[in-house]
Amino acid sequence: MKKIKSLRGKKIKSLRGRIFVDIMIVAMFPILIFAIISQGSLRAWQKNDLQERMQANIENADRCLDIQLDKYNAIMFDLCTDDVVVEAVENINNNNDAMEVNTSKLRHELSHVCNRNQGIEGITIFLANGEVIFYDKQNSLSISSDWAGKVHCPEVKKEQVYQGQMQPIVVNDKHTYLLQIARNLIDYRDIHEKLGTVVFSIDEQLISDTLQVGANANTYLLERNYVISAPSVAKIGRTLDSVKNTKKNLYVSKVNQKSQFTICIERDISTYRKTMNEQVGMLIGVAFIAFLVMIFLSYIFTRPYIYVIQSVGQGFHEVETGNFETRLEFWKRAPEEIKDIEFGFNEMVENLDNLINQVKQAVLEQKNAELSALEAQIDPHFLYNTLDSINWKAIENEQYDISSMLVALANILRYTVDNAGGTSTLAQELGWLKQYMVLQGTRMGKIPVIETDIPEELFGFQIHKLLLQPFVENSVKYGFYGKEEECVLKISARQMEYQIHIQIEDNGNGITQDMLAKINDEQSDMKGHLGITNVRKRLKLYYGEEAMVYFESEEHLYTRVHLFIPMTDEHQEVQ
Repeated sequence: MKKIKSLRGKKIKSLRGRIFVDIMIVAMFPILIFAIISQGSLRAWQKNDLQERMQANIENADRCLDIQLDKYNAIMFDLCTDDVVVEAVENINNNNDAMEVNTSKLRHELSHVCNRNQGIEGITIFLANGEVIFYDKQNSLSISSDWAGKVHCPEVKKEQVYQGQMQPIVVNDKHTYLLQIARNLIDYRDIHEKLGTVVFSIDEQLISDTLQVGANANTYLLERNYVISAPSVAKIGRTLDSVKNTKKNLYVSKVNQKSQFTICIERDISTYRKTMNEQVGMLIGVAFIAFLVMIFLSYIFTRPYIYVIQSVGQGFHEVETGNFETRLEFWKRAPEEIKDIEFGFNEMVENLDNLINQVKQAVLEQKNAELSALEAQIDPHFLYNTLDSINWKAIENEQYDISSMLVALANILRYTVDNAGGTSTLAQELGWLKQYMVLQGTRMGKIPVIETDIPEELFGFQIHKLLLQPFVENSVKYGFYGKEEECVLKISARQMEYQIHIQIEDNGNGITQDMLAKINDEQSDMKGHLGITNVRKRLKLYYGEEAMVYFESEEHLYTRVHLFIPMTDEHQEVQ
């Protein structure tokens, strides 16, 4: 089978290729929509899951911090309410410590609390008389210390005050960062008497270990946006903004109500992004496999139908070359539609072969008819000259009625023969009808009166010849039959938007209602009224479906014909 090519010589895409492309578009479109929706849902779900887990982690860290702080608050409360401690502090404040017995006793209690509780690196007591008593667990000193005696004493307005230290203490090249808890020391027998302020110095590492929530996450403790506790001591003392990396990590924060410190959890989202990339890769892989499967299935499923189309194309090519013996034959289990194609093609070729043979026979017969017509042809001028000679004979014998009839007949013949089937103006058609009525009136014994009501601008409107004649003939033949009164035929025309409305009315016998309904029904059998049937056919042939004709009548009063003709440029008289 030859390849079909475009006018430019380029090969047109095959049907199989177009089907493959269409199948791919139709199939991949929902896959892509599903992929986008599922990917978006998966991303949203994983992000929400990550945020929920981080929120759970920060809630857990907040509880752990509360537990740890409560632990040290309880130790501090025990210390501040211990009778030995309170009595020693009072004696020192009242200068009743000449032998420093109370001071020694107090230092002993402080060392006992530090050594017994993990994480307490030192305790400092600021007495009301300005004296400072401390114990340095790092150096096991209570008299001289590089840091314990230099701790800042905060103002305590509530039960406890919490503060972080930005600078570490250094003992034997070991750097230790501290978090401090301060509480007022009050005589419980007189709560309005402030004896001093107790400050616990807690190892930051212990707090940091408590706050950690697992792998791929770091927990920071902040005071006024400064880091006071972190897994890496290098970040302590820096602002949170300086240690953040929002491209790599996700952050969530919460203020601890007990200490007013801010807990901030930093989670590495590289694992999350890796999971998402794996999901995208898997989705692309699935889509690619689905693409290959669809190509294979579309090839398998379309192969028999492509074969059918190719066979039909080959059959048309054979018919095109003149081989009308070509017939299609598909497999027996072909679908009904394929069988219809096979049957339709074979029947079409057979009918086409018969039609060609009929045309050949018709052409042969037409040639024979034309020869016969040429042999029997009568020159119209011979007929006109003959009628003219008879007319002069009638005039010579003073037969003027016969002369008028001959002239009218000659005019009618010329109008009918010249440009038969063509068009004429409405004015010419009316002139012909008047000649026609002269002959009909002679036969009837009286000439009907023709009244016209046509605007001058419509005289040039083109209509097909003899379009009005059947209606006028019906008026003479049926309407005026046996009528003794004056016979009047009214012809009017009006322009209605894009149509010309022509009305032909007689004052004849009228039509019965049953016959009127039959005449107006285009589907009815009009035997005996072939003129009306022919007019309808001519209207549809000349003007299409926009042309219309219908009748009105009252018995013994009138019959009125309404003719609607579309008004187009081709129906205007050429000036």
